[in-house]
Amino acid sequence: MGIISRLFNLFRANANDMLDKAEDPEKMLQQMLSDLDVQKQKAKKQMTEALALQKRLERDTEKEHKEAGKWEQKAILAVQNEKDDMAKEALTRKKEFTIRAADYEKQLEMHRNNADALRNSYQTLEDKIDEIKRKKGILSVKQKQAEAQENIYQTMEGLGDTSGTMETIARIEEKVENMQTRAEAYQEISMESDKDSLESKFEELEHDSSDMELELLELKKRATLPAPDEESDKKE
Repeated sequence: MGIISRLFNLFRANANDMLDKAEDPEKMLQQMLSDLDVQKQKAKKQMTEALALQKRLERDTEKEHKEAGKWEQKAILAVQNEKDDMAKEALTRKKEFTIRAADYEKQLEMHRNNADALRNSYQTLEDKIDEIKRKKGILSVKQKQAEAQENIYQTMEGLGDTSGTMETIARIEEKVENMQTRAEAYQEISMESDKDSLESKFEELEHDSSDMELELLELKKRATLPAPDEESDKKE
């Protein structure tokens, strides 16, 4: 199993654990991105080190081949000068460098394969991070929509049971109607009282007028009667 596969299995296990604990999805994804970014930086560092090692192996391999070539030229020179012993020794040294060069080539080939796998894994990691970022944006919108819908349904559920509220409103209406009834009664009583008062005033006025008329008639009668002295003179 590759390092990236193990890495994502680890994150999947952590994500499932966070979901089981009812963590906030958006925060959970953000934490995953933060953790993946840390792993990305580590992978980038490993790639840099791998590239440096590859270049060193390439230089060492080239160096061994050059040394092998030099000893081959020396062997040729020895043969040209009929120095077979020196030629054999030069060929022995050439063989040593050739063997070391072959070993370096094997290491270099293995390292190149590992480096290519690491680069592919790094690219896969970047693609996964980009995918999570896209999904994070979509899931964030969906989460907000779900929260809004949940709040609406909770509000609707709270409004569904209005029996207590309606009873309160009915009591208020009854109280207001009683107040209106009392006000109308007070108004009616007040109007009756004003009416009685006005009638009493007119009755008093009529009574006073009647007394005044009687007094006036009496006064007129007295005014038409002769004085007592005048009546005596007439008799004489």
